[in-house]
Amino acid sequence: MTRDLHGAANRVLVERFLAGTHARDLSDLAVIDETVAERVVCHGFPGGNPHDRESYKDFFRTFRRSFDEMDWTVGALVADERHVAARWRIESTHCGAFAGVPASGRRIGFDGMVLYRIDGGRIAECWLHIDEIGLLTAIGALAPHSARCEV
Repeated sequence: MTRDLHGAANRVLVERFLAGTHARDLSDLAVIDETVAERVVCHGFPGGNPHDRESYKDFFRTFRRSFDEMDWTVGALVADERHVAARWRIESTHCGAFAGVPASGRRIGFDGMVLYRIDGGRIAECWLHIDEIGLLTAIGALAPHSARCEV
C-alpha cells in the first residue's frame, strides 16, 4: 500500500511540474522551486543540461523564445515509488532561432519521453529524450528523409 501512495504522490508532483513548465504563457516557473531539488541532475537536454533550479528555469525560458503558443499533451504517465515516466507531444510555433535556423513561423510538432527520479518529494534527476530528427526536420534544419528498402 505504501508503494502505491508514493507512486501517486510522485505522479501528482510531476503533473504539477509539467502543468507549470509547459503552460502556454510560461507564467508559473516558480513551480520549479516547489518541485525540483536544488541540485538537480539532468541528461539529454538540447543546448546543455540544467544543473540547478535557476538553470532549469533558463532552459524553459530559452526554449520558449524559439517555440511559442505551445500545446502540450501527455500520452502516458507512469509512476512508482522512485520514478515517473511520461510520453508526450508538443505542438508549437517556431517563433525564434533554434539550432541555427531562423524562425519559420511554422506550426510544428514533435514527440518525446522523459524519466524523472524522485527523491525527498522533489525531482532529483531527469532523463529527456526528444525526437530531435523530427524537430530539426520540422523547422527546416534537416531535409526530410524517406526510408527506402531496395531488394
